[in-house]
Amino acid sequence: MLTRKRQVAFAIESVEGTAETLTAANAKLYAYDPKITFEPEMHDPAVAGIASSQMAKVSGKRPGTYKIGFHINGSGAAATDPEWIKLLRACGFASSTLSSITIGAITSGPLVHGETITGGTSNATGRVIKRTVTGTTTLYFVSTSSATFQNGEVITGGTSGATATTGSLPSTAGKVMEPIESSIPSLTMAGYEDGLRKLLKGCRGSKIKFDFKTGKVCLGDVELKGVEAGVADVALLSGVTRETSLPPAFLSAAFTCDAVVMKFSELSISIDNTIVPRDDPSESRGIASFAITPPQKITVTMDPEMLLAATHDFHTKWFAGTTMVLDFTLGTTAGNKYEFYAPAVQYDKVDDDARDGLAVGKVSATCTGSVDKNDAFAILQL
Repeated sequence: MLTRKRQVAFAIESVEGTAETLTAANAKLYAYDPKITFEPEMHDPAVAGIASSQMAKVSGKRPGTYKIGFHINGSGAAATDPEWIKLLRACGFASSTLSSITIGAITSGPLVHGETITGGTSNATGRVIKRTVTGTTTLYFVSTSSATFQNGEVITGGTSGATATTGSLPSTAGKVMEPIESSIPSLTMAGYEDGLRKLLKGCRGSKIKFDFKTGKVCLGDVELKGVEAGVADVALLSGVTRETSLPPAFLSAAFTCDAVVMKFSELSISIDNTIVPRDDPSESRGIASFAITPPQKITVTMDPEMLLAATHDFHTKWFAGTTMVLDFTLGTTAGNKYEFYAPAVQYDKVDDDARDGLAVGKVSATCTGSVDKNDAFAILQL
């Protein structure tokens, strides 16, 4: 058996904890270093006796872990999710249609990320995506009503009170991925290992991480927990059709933090969940599925060149607990472009470090949000 001859297949479950039948259509992901580890609980009876022999252990609950690396690429069409988005959804994110509309000057702005806007004529409503200041002519939003915004009407922000007049009808811009705390889908997942198939069901993600290195393709790593659902001799899937979009290099990223352009070599975004088994004695494996429980922690690490305090005062902002907007893009081609946006990052640590003789800040930060909204982070698929 060859370690390179492996396939990753997964599908969203129609019924949580009930394994789906996987086919070649579920194996589109370009994955690297996929690995399934089973972790059955083996109980030692430890009864009293006069001999030195150990009794046979008893097998109990049978959880498993799936670790997968993947490239961050688009499907080729902004409104169509690539395969890796299913992994993100199983980590506690929702994928929604992203709309855009042209607007004029904003009064009493800005419009705030996550707030509800209402059309004065249409009575249509939507949720704002990205803080939008006057001078910005395109407003991104997720529609939250059946009504449609009209050209020439005044929209009003429900939180900010800001207003703007629309200059077009809405159009589909792509998708947006945002955290959610309920209705998180579970996955059936399989590892095909050169003739051996390992199967998990009821899977949800404990962690997903995105690594960005200047000039290189960007990678994701995900760790999911699931219930062992069988190991069998099964041939590799045939007739697999992969996505054709190559992952873009991390260039022309338009990176800003607190509206300041920074130079750096590496940046990582880590999304960590608390994940727990849903114990079920009626199940032969003792677990129905795995569940994600709040809160979700989203952290950013990076190594920007150190700046004078007049340009960006890392330490004062750290000491004061200042929140800042983090915004950057990956890719430049429609259907293979992403924008990563956090409206309120807060420095947790700024260490003195060096890179090739340059003074850099070894920075870690947390993406914060509102107590009653899932607005700490968003990925726009454009």
